[in-house]
Amino acid sequence: MKFSSIARPFCCGGLALLSCVVVITAAAPAAQAAPSPRTVHVVVVPNLPNVQFTLDGMHAATDSQGTATLPDSDLAGAAQSLTLPAQQLSPDLRVSLDRVANNPNHGPFTRNLVAELDEQRAVSIHLLKPQGTGLALSQVTSVTLNDSLGGTTKLGPSQLRSVVWLSSSRPTPVANGVAGVGRLVIYSVESVMIRGTNVVNSGQQTFATNRSLVWNVSVILHSLTVEGNNLLAGAPAGSSVQLTYPNRTTQTFQFATNHRVTVLDLPRGTYQVKVNGGLVPLTSTVHLSRDQTVTELVVSTGDVLEMMAIALAVLVIIVGVGIIGRRRRRDAGRARSDQSDAMRSETERNEEAVDNVPV
Repeated sequence: MKFSSIARPFCCGGLALLSCVVVITAAAPAAQAAPSPRTVHVVVVPNLPNVQFTLDGMHAATDSQGTATLPDSDLAGAAQSLTLPAQQLSPDLRVSLDRVANNPNHGPFTRNLVAELDEQRAVSIHLLKPQGTGLALSQVTSVTLNDSLGGTTKLGPSQLRSVVWLSSSRPTPVANGVAGVGRLVIYSVESVMIRGTNVVNSGQQTFATNRSLVWNVSVILHSLTVEGNNLLAGAPAGSSVQLTYPNRTTQTFQFATNHRVTVLDLPRGTYQVKVNGGLVPLTSTVHLSRDQTVTELVVSTGDVLEMMAIALAVLVIIVGVGIIGRRRRRDAGRARSDQSDAMRSETERNEEAVDNVPV
């Protein structure tokens, strides 16, 4: 009994130590089986929210700061496994993936990916006449825009009737690392073609989507007033005017009661103007560079008769003068002949008188 009392504390201590060894031994494999988590941090540039993408089959979207964090065991291939389809984030904004770059600043169990995006914006282009009113698109052949990236965009009338999706920003090219911001795309109006003529000064009007999504493009147009006048009388005359445009197309405009018409919204250039309603159509050239008024001559039947009468009168005068001159020349010739005959007779008489003088 005395031995059992002495040994009891040692037995209890041994059991406690054995329990600690068992717990530590069991906990060691569990600690080794829980490695540090591997994550991929994705940032989109520009920093836009709700950009949808997929990483190793996992779907995700960026937060309000344009970022998202996902677990991924394959850190080495994270950049290749990220897919980001073209998508429309709002009624006037579209994005598409330009490239995915690795940010070199990361830890051993993380990767920082930068998805650089191309932005497109929905732009409304309005063509305004000098009066500030809208130009009918039926008159327009094309609109050409040049951008700061070296590109050219040509738009037809059907495209201008709705919004036009234009590139808004592109990633900034860098030799190493990743771009923090995108390049803003600036546009200039190269041409607005109407009937073969450019009605803007090339490169003078510039626009950017970060300033406005409604672009008002001012065009240069002029008016041409044509009035018909009788050739000789100077009175108003003519029934219509045929206008030949710089691209060689023609259009006829009827005169009002005052034998006058004003054609609006004409592009600058060289025109051929011909007034109808006379016997002989006369054509003139007009170089339109401002609002102009031109007077065109009309040869009427009365003009032709009057000119024929004048020509006949001139002919009669010429013939009469010729006849009178001929008569005068004939009479002068006769007078000279008679004078010559008289002088010859006088000479002959003098000679006979000399011959009859006695020696």
